[in-house]
Amino acid sequence: MIVGYRGVVVRRVGVSRLANVYNTRLFSSGVKLLDEAEQKQDTKKIQDFNPRHLGVASELYVPASLSRLPSVITSPKLWFDNVIRRIYMLGLNTVQIGIFRFQTGIKPAFLLWKNKAIETYVQVNTNFASKSVEKLKPEVSVWVEEALNARSKQIPDNVKLDWQLLKFNDVPKLISIQPMMIPGRPLEHIQLLYRFNTKQRLVKLNKTNNKVEKLDRDVVDYMVFLCDATTNDLILMGSVFESKPDAKLPKNYDDNTEKAVRRMKECGDIYRVPPSSENPQITN
Repeated sequence: MIVGYRGVVVRRVGVSRLANVYNTRLFSSGVKLLDEAEQKQDTKKIQDFNPRHLGVASELYVPASLSRLPSVITSPKLWFDNVIRRIYMLGLNTVQIGIFRFQTGIKPAFLLWKNKAIETYVQVNTNFASKSVEKLKPEVSVWVEEALNARSKQIPDNVKLDWQLLKFNDVPKLISIQPMMIPGRPLEHIQLLYRFNTKQRLVKLNKTNNKVEKLDRDVVDYMVFLCDATTNDLILMGSVFESKPDAKLPKNYDDNTEKAVRRMKECGDIYRVPPSSENPQITN
């Protein structure tokens, strides 16, 4: 009986050990399969990344034009503060370029990027005037596309517009550079802010009475682009305005998701009216 008992016990222990080993292997296999599934899901998320979904999520500092600054005699502190901020921005851009080149090994193609930014700027204005916003989808973010579609619907059916770029009043200028760290992806995107000072012509034709109106005006735009440094492709993310002379340097990120989304939507409307004291821009 004792032997038999022990025999049974030994067999039960053996079965138990086999069961434990089997369960352990099952658990290990399950964890492995789960890890592989999560890795595939993360890989799919990375592959599904669409740069068009990115917008101007944080406040950008744009140095005020010298013409907007008060006299150095009447407001010396404010004047020198702006000069210091200009120098700081120049140094920051230099550091950002150095970090980007060091981490990626990519030599920035500034001339090519500027030319592509100009081409995109012209295409956006031309196609919007002709109500051909759908042609701009690969060139603009979803935030810009949404705003253009909304404004295009406001143009009366009996009105035909024609937009022309007459000339650049000065050389397009790169204002700021910011590498974009996108989770799960290597550093390959960079945010570029350009200043375009242009003379533009807008021709308006009323189809009902064939009346033509022509308007020439000088326009200064600050356009923000997302650049893929590996392909040199640019996407228009939105636009910003000059900072006020007494504006402080903002932080380069916004930890408030709701405010960031609101800013992307606002900056995506590139034809919006510049903010005034009665209608201020979003602030942190």
